[in-house]
Amino acid sequence: QGRVNQLGGVFINGRPLPNHIRLKIVEMAAAGIRPCVISRQLRVSHGCVSKILNRYQETGSIRPGVIGGSKPRVATPEVENRIEQIKRQNPGIFSWEIREKLIK
Repeated sequence: QGRVNQLGGVFINGRPLPNHIRLKIVEMAAAGIRPCVISRQLRVSHGCVSKILNRYQETGSIRPGVIGGSKPRVATPEVENRIEQIKRQNPGIFSWEIREKLIK
């Protein structure tokens, strides 16, 4: 399950770094320790340290970003109305045909 990075730290690919390590990164940075030193001491990649510190500076949060989730819908009400209209005119129409009609 867990893999070992180049620094000898254990990580699980695709999973966020545990909060206690995130907190330690932020605390060490606040104490004036440089990211490259933090990286070596905590055995976390430099990129990961930078990413966490940047997020902390921007948002004040050490929480990881959201993984996955649904994409926001992009169809405007006008487009949705047009789709409804096309479907009423031709109930058996395929989605790719609707798409072609919308693009034209």
